[in-house]
Order: sequence, then structure tokens, then C-alpha cells
Amino acid sequence: MRQKGIFRKILRVFFRPREMAILAVAFLIIGMLRYVTFHVDVFNPVAQGLKGFSTTDVFYDMMLASPADTSNIIVIVDITRLHDRDSIATVLEEVDALEPAAIDIDVVFEYPKEPNGDMHLVNVAATLSNAVFSFKMMDPDPEKNEFTRQVHSFFAEELGITEGFVNVDRRMTRDIPLCLEMNGKSYPSVIARMMEVIQGKPFDYKSLRKHPINYEPTVFRVIPYDSVQHYAPYITGHVVMFGGAYESVDVLYTPLGQKYGIEVLCYALKTILEMKQQIDCKGWLFWLLTILFSYIGVCIIMAYKDKALSMPADGLLGDIMRTIFITSFFIFFVMMVYMAVGFILFQTWRINFDLTPTLAAMAFTTTAADIVRITIKHTNKKLYKMMYPA
Repeated sequence: MRQKGIFRKILRVFFRPREMAILAVAFLIIGMLRYVTFHVDVFNPVAQGLKGFSTTDVFYDMMLASPADTSNIIVIVDITRLHDRDSIATVLEEVDALEPAAIDIDVVFEYPKEPNGDMHLVNVAATLSNAVFSFKMMDPDPEKNEFTRQVHSFFAEELGITEGFVNVDRRMTRDIPLCLEMNGKSYPSVIARMMEVIQGKPFDYKSLRKHPINYEPTVFRVIPYDSVQHYAPYITGHVVMFGGAYESVDVLYTPLGQKYGIEVLCYALKTILEMKQQIDCKGWLFWLLTILFSYIGVCIIMAYKDKALSMPADGLLGDIMRTIFITSFFIFFVMMVYMAVGFILFQTWRINFDLTPTLAAMAFTTTAADIVRITIKHTNKKLYKMMYPA
């Protein structure tokens, strides 16, 4: 009997038909707005913004308030202003002579251009033992979910150099792809190849496929191409990302805002090296927790509204609590509590749970509550009296 009593109390706490109906209507409103946003052309800019949004972005932005650490592993040698291949080859020679742990060459030399410069570049490339050159996977086939063409440096096949692709999602770069397909064959990314060079053993890129990038704010030293010798201590024994650090055509969107492509590769390599992988909550578990957290939020908000309505009608406090401003402020406060908990989980244990649907449901709670109340009032008076006693 005692167990049944406890069960009934738990059931009364969690089983609230009114709040369940409100939650269902809130998600219905969200679904309708989402459908309109993604299917009406005039809302296309909004749709693109929503596609790339996650509460993780807010968490990374909050981390920017603290001083960023400077990486003591990865440096960038910037050749943005170098356009002739002879000079590029000379700088690459200087870098290699300082014995870095590995070199990522973030440039694709697609066609021969300058006879002398090309010859110099080929000669240098032939001597590099710990460098990874870049290539691009091109022309994706959506039906086969693979690419149909590749772009390599013109000397890649002749020299048999180590290569990795540099493709990323240019809409919002959250993950680094480690493996892509073409003609039924798997190809590794430049990050996967760099891991093999650094660790001196094969890297299982076929199993991982892709990896979330940890964008914990970090400063990567940028060494000018004409100051390589001056910054020698930062190159010797370090991982060098060799390429344009300020290429305007290679700007990507990230949770930290716009970043240059080579900097995104630095974040990706740092993530894999440190293995600070995010625990991404996705699939059925994500939606189960989203419904649970949203339901709790709706219950808290409705408890406040019930308390406000139960206050004496002629009392000042009741009038204040029932105002739209105070009610909206309370909802905002509950949402901020959720965000604070989410940030703690993310910062401490890298648990990434996107609170966007939960926060949206709470934001629409009062609207959904009015819809439920009006619907019940004009369709089922008995149910209305039970849910909304005078």
C-alpha cells in the first residue's frame, strides 16, 4: 500500500495532462514556423541561419570571455603574400631544415606555372619525409554520396608524396571529415595523414569517418614567411601548418565566427591530438531528453502562472506577477538557468546537448497555454472546469 501511495504521488507530479497538451502545442507551433521558414523563399536567409545554429555556439562565445591559451604544439607559417613558387619552395626548405615534427602543406599546386619555380618546388617536395600535401575532392554525387573528381598537385603522382584531402563543410564547420569516398574507395583527410606522420603509425580514419572539432578558444602563432629563422624555436619539434593564414577566399563559418581555413585545420588537428572529443547527444536519446527537459520547463512556467493567478485580484503583487513583462522575465530566467547548466556540462565534460528546441518550447509556453485553454473552453466544458477551476 505504501509503495502504491508513493507511485501515485510520483504520477501526480509528472503526469499533468494540461502541461502535456501545452508542450505538444508548443512543438506544433515550432514545427509550423520551421516549415514556413524553410519552404518560403523570402525566409531563406533566416533558414540558412537556423541551419547553422546550435547552443554550442553560445557556449564557445562564453568561453571567449576567458584568456585564450596559446598552442605550444601547432604553429602557422604564413605565405599569404607569396605568389611565386620559387619563393614558396625556398621558405619550405627553410622550415624543413629546422626539423619540425610534421608539416601540413595547405596548398594545391594544380598546374605547372613557372619552369624554374616548379623545378625548385618539385626538388624540395621530393626531399620532404614528414610532410603532408593537400588535395581536393570535387564534384560530389548526391545519389551515391561520394565524390567524382580529385584535384592534386601536378607532381603528386610522379613523386608519390603523402596526401590528404582538405574538404570541409563550408556552411558551418563543426566537424572535420576524416574519410571520404570516391569510386568505392576511401580517402583520408589531411588531418588523418598528419596524425600518421606525428604518431608514426596508421590512423584508423575509415572507422572514425568524422570528428567534432573542439573550438575551445586557442591562439596559434602565425610566423611570417620572412621570419622563419627568427622564430626557429617555435618550429623545431613542432607541428607546422604551411599555407596562407589570411586568404580571403578561404574563410569558413565556425561556432567562433569566421575563421581562415588553415586556422580551422589547426583546431581540428589540436582536437585529434588531445582527444578532447565532444560527447554529442543525438538521435532518439536527444529527442527523449529534449521532450523531458521541455516538459519540466513548461511545468515550472505554468506553476508560476498558476501562482500568479491565485494571488488576490485586487493585490498589487498579483497584478505585477501577472504582467506580460514579469512573466516574460521569469521565462527568460528559467531559460538562462537551462543555458547555465548546459554550459557547465559542456565546459567541464564536453557534453554537447543542443538546447535550441527546449528553449524554443519554453519561449512558446504562454502562447501554447492560451491556445489549449481556449480550445478546451469551447469544446469540453467539463474538462475545462477540471483543469481550470474557478
